[in-house]
Amino acid sequence: MKFTCHCGHKIADQTDDLPHKAHFIPDQHWNALWDKIEERILTKLGSRKLMFEAAAMQLRILFSDVTRLAYQCRECGRLYLDDEHGKLHCYVPQTENESREILSDSN
Repeated sequence: MKFTCHCGHKIADQTDDLPHKAHFIPDQHWNALWDKIEERILTKLGSRKLMFEAAAMQLRILFSDVTRLAYQCRECGRLYLDDEHGKLHCYVPQTENESREILSDSN
């Protein structure tokens, strides 16, 4: 995926481990996600019905079902967040001093 920020900077999502991209989970899905993990993974692992690889795949499916994407323009700091339908919405920082690396790992 590639798109152009309102400031004209190109934002690309064509590889892994991007410092301007994040996956977020709306709070209203947080507890339900953990309940599903417990139900699908821990219960079945306890009875040895799932092998490790199958459990890992189930986790990926559960997280991808509730995760949305976020991007930040490293030029102007605008945040782009997916809604529940995958449509990007733009949010503008209040001041020029706002971080342009809010999604980046500090390490």
